[in-house]
Amino acid sequence: MDLVTIITPIYNGEKYLKRYFAQINAIGYKDLQILVVNDGSKDKTSEIVQKYAEEDSRIEFIDKKVNEGVSSARNDALKRAKGVFCFFFDCDDTFDAQIIEKCVAKVKSDTDTVCYNYASVRKNGSIAEHEFSYLKRQYNKKEILKQVLPNSFGTSIADLKEYLSGKRGMRQGKELNGPWRMMYSLKIIREKNIYFRKDLRVGEDTIFTNKYLAVANVIYTIDEPLYYLHNNDGSAIETYNLDVNRMISGKLQLIQAKDDLSDELKRNGMDTYELWGGEYILSSVQIGYALARDNELSFAEKCKALKSYHLNSLVKNQWNRLKVKDIIETKSIKAIPVFLLKINWIVITELMLILFCKMGLKIS
Repeated sequence: MDLVTIITPIYNGEKYLKRYFAQINAIGYKDLQILVVNDGSKDKTSEIVQKYAEEDSRIEFIDKKVNEGVSSARNDALKRAKGVFCFFFDCDDTFDAQIIEKCVAKVKSDTDTVCYNYASVRKNGSIAEHEFSYLKRQYNKKEILKQVLPNSFGTSIADLKEYLSGKRGMRQGKELNGPWRMMYSLKIIREKNIYFRKDLRVGEDTIFTNKYLAVANVIYTIDEPLYYLHNNDGSAIETYNLDVNRMISGKLQLIQAKDDLSDELKRNGMDTYELWGGEYILSSVQIGYALARDNELSFAEKCKALKSYHLNSLVKNQWNRLKVKDIIETKSIKAIPVFLLKINWIVITELMLILFCKMGLKIS
C-alpha cells in the first residue's frame, strides 16, 4: 500500500477542527501522512491540533508562529511530504470517507494523477453538485494539453463570444481548479519544481494546478463528488471580491503569473490568447461593474482604478487581438461595455456601468 500525504493549512480554524479530524479518522485508507500547518493562528488552533497529533502518530504538526499565507503553509508541508501521492484538504470543507481509496484504486502503471468531481455546500446547508465537464475517463499527455488544461484555465476567446451572444455565463462550464480537486504525484511536483507562488494574493492555486497539468502524463477522472466545498463567511475569496482595489491588484498579479507560464504552453503549440484571452477582457468589465457598485470611491477614483487595470500592457495585448466585428456581431447589450473598452472610452464605460447598476442590469 502506497503512502499518501494529506496537506491541510489552517488559519484561525478552531471551530472546524473537531469535524475535520473526525473525517480524517473516518478515512478508510490508513497508510497516511497527515501534515497540518498552523499558519500563525490567533485562536486556539495550535493547542487543539497539538492534542490530536499526540493521539495519532500519522499527524505531523507544523506550528508556525507568524502568518505567512496559505501558499507558504502548503509549501512548507510539501517539503516534508513523504508520500507517493498527495491531497490538499482545507479544514473548513468536507470530503468522502473513501476519497483516497477511490483515487488510489484508479492508479495504473501510467497514471500519475486523478481528478474527481466536487459539490458546493451553501450557507443554508443545501448541496449543489458540480456538472463535471470531463467526458473521458482517462486523458494522455496530448489530451491533457488540448482538452483538460484549456477547460480549467479561465475564459477563452470562444467562451467570450458565447458570453456576449448570451449562450453562457462568465464561468459557466469551466472547471474550478482548486488544489483540492486532485490526487497529485509528489514525484512530478518535485521533479518539475512545482510550488505555490507566495507573491500572489489570489489565484495561486490556479497557477499551481495548471503548471502541474502542463507536465502531467496521464490523468484519470472520477465523475463523483468526493469533495464538498463549503461557502463559509469570511472566506479569503469572499473578502477579496468585496475589496475592489484588492481585486485589481490580485488580477494584475495573476495575469503576470499566467504570462510567465505562457512560454511553457507555447512550446507545446498552444495559443495563450485563445486559451485565456477572454478572461483578461471580461475582467475589465467585471472590475468596471465592481467599481460602479462601490459607494466609497469618487467617480474620478473609479475611472482611475479601471484604467490602471485596462491599460496594463499584458491586458492591452489581449484586447489588441480582439476584433471589433467579433463584438458588434453579437448584437447584445453585454457587448456594449466591451465595445466601449475596446476603443478605450473608459469614462463613458464607467458612466454606463453605473447606469446599468441603477437599472438592476446584471452581466453574469
